Amino acid sequence: MRKVLGFIGCIILAGGLFALDYWQGYNNAQISEQLKQDNTEIQQLLNEKLQLEKQIEETVQQEPKQQPAQETEEIPGAVLCFHSLNQSFYTEIYPVVKEKVDSGILILENGKLPGDNNYISAQDFSQLIDSGWDCAVSIERTADDSQWQTDIENYLNALNARVSAKPTVYYLPSGECSESDAQILKALGFETVLCHEETTAKTVGELNVVQLYGYNDSTTISNVLDNQGNCGLEIWVSWNRSIRTRVRYTETALQSLLNSSAITFKGLDDLLSEEKTSTSQTPEERIAEIDQLLDDLYH
Repeated sequence: MRKVLGFIGCIILAGGLFALDYWQGYNNAQISEQLKQDNTEIQQLLNEKLQLEKQIEETVQQEPKQQPAQETEEIPGAVLCFHSLNQSFYTEIYPVVKEKVDSGILILENGKLPGDNNYISAQDFSQLIDSGWDCAVSIERTADDSQWQTDIENYLNALNARVSAKPTVYYLPSGECSESDAQILKALGFETVLCHEETTAKTVGELNVVQLYGYNDSTTISNVLDNQGNCGLEIWVSWNRSIRTRVRYTETALQSLLNSSAITFKGLDDLLSEEKTSTSQTPEERIAEIDQLLDDLYH
């Protein structure tokens, strides 16, 4: 019996030793493969670092040979936004504006459509859209979210039946755009909101924000300077006494604005691209990142 038990013990011991040896061999293979991958990554990082250092050295060597560049200050931009679009906008105002402005924003409000009585014609409106102008719409805000969304959808359908335009800009006549309103507008295809509430934020929810100011105001230039990248100047083509003086259209005031050397007028896309933070790295920043990666691999 002892011989049998001894024999069984020998078998178990041999099996255990075999399993241990197999596990160690497998583990060593895994470690070897990981080291091989790490070495490959380290070599790639070192090669990249060497190239970046060479690039920096070449740049430094070239700098003395270059003439010092004159410092230039980029003129801040603003987008022109026109309200109350009667036919005189296209026949009298647009011919003057287009000499200095490539595009702006046409604001449709109060449920009006191009082609309505005493309003810009559908043909003229379409020509402006085809030439690069943007269109903003505004529908009275109801207390019920779903009703407001339905009202906007119905208006967009009516607009699409009248002209070929797909507005991506929404105009708020007062107040700020809340996160919940931004979600509704985003779901309807809007990308930008025009508002009067002063804020340093360039976005709300997933919408771009453009702040509106009067175009004929003593603070117009300072407003543009303080809000680069999201400043709009609004102009009411036709108006009554309830409309603030600083946004009422007059030929003299508009000509003065267009001739200003302190502001450059941009289309909406160009305006929103102002002061975008670059995501590209400098060679020095990439080298610092490589050093951190190498340190992690070595340890």
